[in-house]
Amino acid sequence: MKVFVCMNSIPAERLQALGHLEIIKLVAAAGADGIEIRKELLTPDDSLEELGALCRELNLAIYYSAPDFLIGSNHQMNEIGFKCLAREADELGAELLKMPLGNYDFFETDMFRMNEALVENLQNREMKITIENDQTLGGGNVNRIAHFLSCSEKFDIPIRLTFDTGNWLYTEEVPMEAAKDLAGYVDYIHLKQVKREKEGWVTEPVSMPLLPEVMELLEKFNGACPVAIEFPVTLENAATYISLMKMEQEVSHEGA
Repeated sequence: MKVFVCMNSIPAERLQALGHLEIIKLVAAAGADGIEIRKELLTPDDSLEELGALCRELNLAIYYSAPDFLIGSNHQMNEIGFKCLAREADELGAELLKMPLGNYDFFETDMFRMNEALVENLQNREMKITIENDQTLGGGNVNRIAHFLSCSEKFDIPIRLTFDTGNWLYTEEVPMEAAKDLAGYVDYIHLKQVKREKEGWVTEPVSMPLLPEVMELLEKFNGACPVAIEFPVTLENAATYISLMKMEQEVSHEGA
């Protein structure tokens, strides 16, 4: 199992105090295989080129995440936003660009034009594009996501899925059922544990060892899919989580 660390799993005060470059060094030292750079956490002082160069120096794979919808409020592809993000991902040297689906409509979204726009704006043909099930009713609906990905296949649109294990609960979907329907489209997994409190769902550190139901869920996917820590970790315990996640997956495959 390749284990990534999402930048939003690091305490915000530590990221602000140390900066991206130092956090990247610490994530690499903790044994991560890759890092997910989050657009919303970058500051004007952060150089994408510099961050990418450091990651490559440390043998960290780079994924780039942005909160911008792939499909805008008019139900059509957000071409301007995508063009900008693809350029930033190239500058970073990212292997994957992740966006939430947004306002996909079964009938109104022009998939033919989306394919054209991807060809026009994706300079790096090797970079993967994924949507992610987010915490919105539109972008976290299994049927809508399945329909979009099925149509993408028909139009030869190279968009896959980042499967967030916790976000399904925000939209009242069942993660295991979602995995049954969508596993064939998944290239990347966000691992998190959420619980309901008075103010709503909150993310918490996953249980270690991983709960049997979490292991069962992860086994639904291709074992080559990287799994990202997207739950709160400290810089002190990140190495422990990374090591345990890799160890548990190895034991699981040996026992299969």
